[in-house]
Amino acid sequence: MSGQEFCDRVVACVRHATPEEKADIRRELEGHMEDHAAVLTEAGYTGEEAEERAAAAMGSPEEIGVALNRAYPLGWLVLSRVSLIITVLLCATLLFTWPLLGNVLSGLQARVAPQTSSFASRGQYALEQEVDIRAEVGDNILRIYKVGLDPSADGETGSVGLFYCNYGKNLFGYATHGLDLKYQTSAVTQRDGHFFGSGGGNSGAYYAVVEQLPVSRSDETLAVIYDRYGEYVRIEVPLPWEDAS
Repeated sequence: MSGQEFCDRVVACVRHATPEEKADIRRELEGHMEDHAAVLTEAGYTGEEAEERAAAAMGSPEEIGVALNRAYPLGWLVLSRVSLIITVLLCATLLFTWPLLGNVLSGLQARVAPQTSSFASRGQYALEQEVDIRAEVGDNILRIYKVGLDPSADGETGSVGLFYCNYGKNLFGYATHGLDLKYQTSAVTQRDGHFFGSGGGNSGAYYAVVEQLPVSRSDETLAVIYDRYGEYVRIEVPLPWEDAS
């Protein structure tokens, strides 16, 4: 009986082991027989004779296989396979739910601390004031969280930067990208109040900043207007002129 045949018969009796464990058993048996065959070869036996005698010296392959099988109870095999299946399912679930989780976290961040988002603009103004102004706009909540003001040298005019975000009313809802907003001050006389800014975000929250909105000292507030699909919303945002005094 060759060494390969011996190993095949042993492994065939180890029914409760995994394929990896059976491969380990085979390598262990082959190692023992190779060591024994090397000694016999030095004693003058041919390679084939040495292999057969080494296999015979190991004993009955069936008895060895049955004994090894007891070391691998069926329950352990079942448990290992169930664990593998659960691990695969968890990985698959995480893979498909990760984008949704990211959107939920973005929506939560917009509700709690929008200025900390990586999507929030880092624009700098001479005068800045954090605010928390929220209003329902369509299926979204519009939140204005910062106002920036660069006053002119004489303090009579200036330009405003408006920092805002919007997110779904429902935490698991979707944010509209690019709300159609208008802005109104005494100095806004062109473009029908439309000023285009920059923004970014994901399905959980969208961030934008509109800059270079002209204002005069008489403007105590900046009006933000949403007038679409039969819905009209007007928000008055206070300007930080007092900080320029």
